[in-house]
Amino acid sequence: MNTSRLIEFSEEELAELDEVAQYAESMTPALGAMEVGNVRNQARAGAIAERVSRRLPASVRSQEMVYRSVAAELAGVTFTTDRSMQVQINQAVEWVECYPATLAAWEAGRITRGHATAVLRCGTVLPRDARAEFDAAAAELCVGQSVGRVKDRLDHLAQELHPRTLAERHRDARCERRVGSIPAGDGMSDVIARVPAILAAAIDDRLNEQASTIIDADPDGRTRDQIRADVFCDMLLTGSPLADPTIDGDGNGTLGMIRAKVQVVVPALALLGKDDDPANDTSTADLVGSAPIDPATARALAGAVASWERLVVHPVSGQVLCTDSYRRTASMARFLKARDRHCRFPGCRRPAIRCELDHTFDFALGGPTDIRNLCHLCQRHHSMKQFTSWGVRQLGGGVLEWTSPTGRVYIDHPPAPLVTFMPSGGGAPPPDEGGGGAPPPDPAPF
Repeated sequence: MNTSRLIEFSEEELAELDEVAQYAESMTPALGAMEVGNVRNQARAGAIAERVSRRLPASVRSQEMVYRSVAAELAGVTFTTDRSMQVQINQAVEWVECYPATLAAWEAGRITRGHATAVLRCGTVLPRDARAEFDAAAAELCVGQSVGRVKDRLDHLAQELHPRTLAERHRDARCERRVGSIPAGDGMSDVIARVPAILAAAIDDRLNEQASTIIDADPDGRTRDQIRADVFCDMLLTGSPLADPTIDGDGNGTLGMIRAKVQVVVPALALLGKDDDPANDTSTADLVGSAPIDPATARALAGAVASWERLVVHPVSGQVLCTDSYRRTASMARFLKARDRHCRFPGCRRPAIRCELDHTFDFALGGPTDIRNLCHLCQRHHSMKQFTSWGVRQLGGGVLEWTSPTGRVYIDHPPAPLVTFMPSGGGAPPPDEGGGGAPPPDPAPF
């Protein structure tokens, strides 16, 4: 680390920053109580509209007018639109009726509106009679976690509690794949595609990588979004990216050689698969940075992609053991990618495949190239660690301790394994033998 370039705060500035942080911390419970009070009030408005609509003829138009009228009443006194207020009322009714534990945690300041919104969104896949169990568990999952970090855990929790397996629902949902367009005015339209999540992530990744190549080769003033849109149209209309500034002959240039990369973590037992009946396939895999994917897609990837890196998980403790084989530096990188899955700065979820491997204790100062001294950081947080007084140290087992400039400490744990198994006797899982140290020997191939 070049300490001469380290950004420092004066004692007075640190004291003032500490006061600002203390105020934000102290206001969280008060804000939560006020926000939940407003939610309960909006839910009362929804209940009024429901009672009135029951007395009216059973026509969609009559009932809709009741809800519009009630929403307009609240919109007038809160200086918002009736459309926006109607959406807020519907959300409020859902929170009050289906997520009381989440509301209680929000009201007490243990979680924020962002957490409660994530619980509401993830719970929509569940039937209403399955949401009570989800609500109780989800509220506790959110405590002490950033919204970004907890979203994937909420997604997986909802999948586990759903009465139908993800494999079954994905099979049905694939029948709904489609592409359409929506006029956006001024001669523009939005192209909307409903495709499997793994393909959407791959499309997004390839567009981003191709845009980066164009920006590096020929920065012509277009924004990244504009370049992505142009490449998207070229690829669909011509089959090759004509916007590629690296074309120098009859063949594709650099853009045509770029292939999408996504990071998928799959429990070892999900790769085996019991049979071809989706109803018996209850496991899920994780599309890092996005959402769960069905096990059949994960197995197809494992069999079709030459560069697939298998993740082996301890069948009792759920601890990551290895990915493929362990061969010095390359195998250490695989292990760390499997362990971290995303940037390890508190709250950041940028996938590890888009991050840098950082020596926690600088290599230039004698830090070893060892998994106990390495973790993934995105470029933003890698730079912040290097040039500001944010500090980090490893506590073992992949656990990081971050210290802010004002002295506040944040503990960041590696992502929880996707599945864990307990012995039939219900005993506790064995201790972490690795302790974040050297990787264990190669297991027998499966």
